[in-house]
Amino acid sequence: MSSRKRSQASEALDGTVILGGGIAGLSTAAALRSIAGVQNLHILEKLDEASFANDRSGAAAQLGPNGLKALRAIGGDELASEVVNAGTKLVGNTMLLPNLPEPMTIADTAEADTGLPQVLMRWGVLRQLLSDRVPSNCMSHGVGHDVLGYNTQDDGGVRLVQADGSEVGPPSAPLIIAADGIYSSFRQCLATDSCALDAIDDRTAGIKYNQRVNIKAVTEGVLDEDQYMSNHTYSFFSPDGGVACFAGPAGEGYTYWAISVADSASSGDETESVKCEVVELVKCKKSAQQKKELIKQALLDKLRGLNEPLADFAVEKIEDTHPDYMYIQHSEEAEEIGPCLVSADGNVVLVGDAGHSMAPSYGQAANFALEDAASLAVCIRDADDVTLALQAYEHSRLERCREMQRRSADRAAKAMKGENAEDVSKWIFAWDVPGK
Repeated sequence: MSSRKRSQASEALDGTVILGGGIAGLSTAAALRSIAGVQNLHILEKLDEASFANDRSGAAAQLGPNGLKALRAIGGDELASEVVNAGTKLVGNTMLLPNLPEPMTIADTAEADTGLPQVLMRWGVLRQLLSDRVPSNCMSHGVGHDVLGYNTQDDGGVRLVQADGSEVGPPSAPLIIAADGIYSSFRQCLATDSCALDAIDDRTAGIKYNQRVNIKAVTEGVLDEDQYMSNHTYSFFSPDGGVACFAGPAGEGYTYWAISVADSASSGDETESVKCEVVELVKCKKSAQQKKELIKQALLDKLRGLNEPLADFAVEKIEDTHPDYMYIQHSEEAEEIGPCLVSADGNVVLVGDAGHSMAPSYGQAANFALEDAASLAVCIRDADDVTLALQAYEHSRLERCREMQRRSADRAAKAMKGENAEDVSKWIFAWDVPGK
């Protein structure tokens, strides 16, 4: 908790409710406490306690200097060091492309350029480290999964309202921080200037499907040290753009892998039929979670059907992975970011994917969530008016997030075609906490 005198904005926001206990929600809670001194926060998390404690969930997070700067602002050098020590410092990425005579290794210069490395780590471990920074009595588990909006209370505060019309969370909160991910009810509420959605399905409005499915996991064991360099990530792209593979070390004794499969590609009928088996199995999001064994086998069949030894690193790690640990999702992002991150009435602010979901080509989702957390807390710390604090937050974040979304989409599209996009890593990493 911050020891400095609290601003009027900070005092006014005691009792704030945060919807979502992922990286965005937890880092925001930790930042509000440590930077701004906000007290009595309430976090509503849809997962039960056992699922929340699973450090294998969520696959991996790649943190760059920008994310580490945010973590340092939130928890000092201690938290930043804990995160770095829990992951693997990356020193390069090796591209394995069928049209190249030899692998192409690109050095990771983040640490040389900024003094801070890029780190790949288990997502669940990062979540636990952030959770440790928040009192356990701040969080309620197994609630908030079907929130549609909020009701205004007689005292001017707000309370979350669910799909069945019932209210949930504290009786009256001064602010709702929406950290409920890409399918955020509040993202759409802000887009339509409303207090609540009519139905759960309305949460998918404005979400673009990129015609790909992504399957990823963290598994025990490392890539064959006789064939693959330590502290390096490896990438493979099929010539037709139908498959992309990625793997790298995610902390001592663990490897992260991710496979992206296109709905369609310029390939023959046999390859097409195998590929479509993966896509069809994942098509229904709910049933996909019950079909993980089938999806794993179809994915292996797809990769083996490429007859490409360059993809063997991915095949080996998928074989080593228990299906229950696979994280399966459609490749989706917001069609656009904005027009705002704060509701017109000042009752809601968006953080993380709720505000700016984007293609994962730069691996910036967790980093930008951490940036949001530190930025929001600083704006509240330095303002004597809540409205001015939220306006300052939106001003500091909106255009940067829009630019990152544009750059991520461009890089993802070109990578699938075997083309190079302008690398904006230096711009990404140059970010620092405002007014620190």
